[in-house]
Amino acid sequence: MTSPFERAHAAWEAMAPLRRSRTRLKNFTYGDQWSWPVADATGRIITEGDAVRALGKTPLTNNLLRSLVKSVVGRFRYNIAAGKRQQSTAPVFNRLDELDARTLEEFLISGCAIQRVVAEKRPEGCGAWADKVSPAMFFCNPFTDPRGTDIELIGMLHEMDCEQMIMRFGHGNARRVRMIRDTWRRNCREADCSTAFTPQPGTFFSASADGKCRVIEVWTLDYTGNRRSAASSTSYKVEWHCRFYAPCGMLLDHTVSPYADGSHPFVVKFYPLTDGEVHPFIEDIVEQQRHINRLITMIDHVLAVSAKGVLLYPLESQPDGFSIADAVALWNRPGGVIPIDGTAGRIPTQLNSEASTDNAARLLDIEMNMMRQISGVSAALQGQTSAANQSATMFESQIQNSAIALLDIFETFNTFRTVRDEKLAKCATICKINSN
Repeated sequence: MTSPFERAHAAWEAMAPLRRSRTRLKNFTYGDQWSWPVADATGRIITEGDAVRALGKTPLTNNLLRSLVKSVVGRFRYNIAAGKRQQSTAPVFNRLDELDARTLEEFLISGCAIQRVVAEKRPEGCGAWADKVSPAMFFCNPFTDPRGTDIELIGMLHEMDCEQMIMRFGHGNARRVRMIRDTWRRNCREADCSTAFTPQPGTFFSASADGKCRVIEVWTLDYTGNRRSAASSTSYKVEWHCRFYAPCGMLLDHTVSPYADGSHPFVVKFYPLTDGEVHPFIEDIVEQQRHINRLITMIDHVLAVSAKGVLLYPLESQPDGFSIADAVALWNRPGGVIPIDGTAGRIPTQLNSEASTDNAARLLDIEMNMMRQISGVSAALQGQTSAANQSATMFESQIQNSAIALLDIFETFNTFRTVRDEKLAKCATICKINSN
């Protein structure tokens, strides 16, 4: 039978397309909007920015996605401040409002909201803790139920130094401590002179930080019981088991679920999870953002190559002892006088061409309106100034209508928060039992 470690690695590999899509959408949202792969005239795959530069243009970015995400997160914080949702009874050190705001931002970008709820002692306090888990460090088996009831394997990647591993898995046993030290020494990432912060998450087998060792936390839904007994549903017990592995596959620790209902510590919500597929909020409006950038780049290029204040100076009107350099020096000088030969048939004139960007500007306006319609984030929800003849009632109505368009996202995320709060309450109960 396949071991839990091998199953975890297979689940990690199966989620590679989701991680790649999430990285691309994240970079796009935060301003890296010209790295989208496209094919040039020869069929070679290059970035969209390089394709634009090859045409002699300068790629420009007008990042509207970030503004949309900030508006949705701002509305979420406003709903919390207005008391529209019952406040959580979780310990204050969790800072759930801040944690959930960042989780919602991740939810909008990648369609993934993941938190891990545990009961443990930390420097900040002892109790029930909720931690945000990056999708870059998470894995689970493919599932289709939006509630996650068909998840049978779930886990995440950790990075620990030697002392952390001994503290968590040593259990005061000298033999285990020696084994952990040897395991860390064989699998840790060797330190070098680099101290720059890197956002790269590393791989399944290697950590990203110097002096750290990759530790894989795997939870599996196992069936335990007496196989020799009668083959009936009462012969087996279903419960979640937790295993911690080193990158080499060595088992560091093995525990069962501490929860009364025997569940795992993760709270997961993928959106919208149609047939197991994730299609986040940002994905719907990426193409509009790309088209807006192209239009702005085109308008800038047309304006750059258009004639603006060009002086046409006929050589026949140039008097003796006066050079073109002298004319250039006098042209922009206030009160400057440029001498000319009066017998010449032509005199210097200034050329100003009108750049034909009207159609592109109208198309740009259409694209920006389409982005608001597709996303459901109206100008009113973004806090933009209303028209002079618009009443306050109408402005508030526009905000409410926009909030209704986002209701599915908010309610889905609030369901995630409710499940998380229930798990926090269970962890608080475990803490009380352990303290007694």
